[in-house]
Amino acid sequence: MGKIDTSGLTEAQATLLMPLWARALESRRERPILRDTKAEEIVKSLDFDFDLFRKKAVPVADYCLRAAVIDQLVRQFLERNEPATVVELGVGLDTRSERLDNGKTTWVEFDLRNAMDVRKNFFESTPRRVMISGSLLESNWVEQVVPHCKGPTLFVAEGVLYFFKQKQVQEILAQLVEHFPNSGLIFDAQSPWFLKLSNLRHPFGDSHLDFSLASVKNIETWDERLRVHKYVGFGDSPYYDAAMPRLSQLRRWGRYLFPPVRHLFKIVHVVW
Repeated sequence: MGKIDTSGLTEAQATLLMPLWARALESRRERPILRDTKAEEIVKSLDFDFDLFRKKAVPVADYCLRAAVIDQLVRQFLERNEPATVVELGVGLDTRSERLDNGKTTWVEFDLRNAMDVRKNFFESTPRRVMISGSLLESNWVEQVVPHCKGPTLFVAEGVLYFFKQKQVQEILAQLVEHFPNSGLIFDAQSPWFLKLSNLRHPFGDSHLDFSLASVKNIETWDERLRVHKYVGFGDSPYYDAAMPRLSQLRRWGRYLFPPVRHLFKIVHVVW
């Protein structure tokens, strides 16, 4: 059986392969930040030159740290809410449901059609796994998702919002607040100048990152109904504790010697 073609992905969509590759590579370590055998399986099946990521020094530990922290936040939500629905926006080739599913959660996975076409080679729809193709910039995406949300709903946008402008991010949040009351969103963001650095070292030259977040407090000014439930800055305990030994001493101690480092990378759980 031949490998699965990925040439239909745009450069922006091809970024979904970076965290996948990072999780697969990390999973082979004796003491990984997270274990992801499904990612290993997918990487072996794709027709893609993953050496590109190695040559560009894509930060494996950083992608896995992000996934591991978000996993912890999602797990906390699931422990408080049974049954519940998790909606992964821009799901790409993420494997969070394999890592966290408790047998009661409904997983709604949403992405652009060509990205979802690749995903369907590895995952099948079930009564608790719904795969939807669409765009967050089209007005009907909400209508596609609403019927599948049962119980408390948590949206997750890992590595996704960077590709939108701030106004678009605000519009997406406004749609969530309007159509999914008493819900929440977990997403990651970088400070403005750290985002500039990320663009300089990005392996896909035509894939530009746009959205940044200078202060988490800004979110609550976008809509009076929004409230920051949890803010995990870089290195925050207990979320980073298990994986910190993997980082260089400069990065481990920089967080304490220069506190603003905490705000370079943010994972935020906002509720309404």
